[in-house]
Amino acid sequence: MKRACALVLCCLGLPAAAAIAEPAVAPALRPLPDELPAFSLAADGVQIYQCSALPAGGYAWVLTAPDVTLYDGTRSVARLASPNHWESLEDRSSVSGIPRRMQAAGGGNIPWELLGALPVGDEGMFAGVTSIQRVNTQGGAAPAGGCDDTHVGEEARAAFTADYYFYKRRGTG
Repeated sequence: MKRACALVLCCLGLPAAAAIAEPAVAPALRPLPDELPAFSLAADGVQIYQCSALPAGGYAWVLTAPDVTLYDGTRSVARLASPNHWESLEDRSSVSGIPRRMQAAGGGNIPWELLGALPVGDEGMFAGVTSIQRVNTQGGAAPAGGCDDTHVGEEARAAFTADYYFYKRRGTG
């Protein structure tokens, strides 16, 4: 009985394990054929940019960090507070992503992206994740202007939402 209760409590902290439909994406943004979506999370937050002088001359808004909460339904389950690094709020497991390919998502939207995954540890929400997909982005792009020598060091926050799909090898759950 104790084992059954522990198993139920453990599973309550993980995203729903129902079959996940893959998003419709261009072939270049599809993960490897032996990977299946294990779970998806909805993201809501901001991209934080800083006006910086460029080594080659000129000025641009440079991404310094995201500040994003990821949701399983209405329940917040993870954070994205460093570029391409997700951490569970419940079991502290984490995964880093290495960009593979991107696809433009239209003016004002950060691109859709496919990342290779490097999970930390063998247990928890992000254990075994092999690829991460960011799709359905709305907002988040760097400001179009306002960065020059008089604004160096200033910060801009661009609100965005997106859907993240986390893939695992077929048969690994």
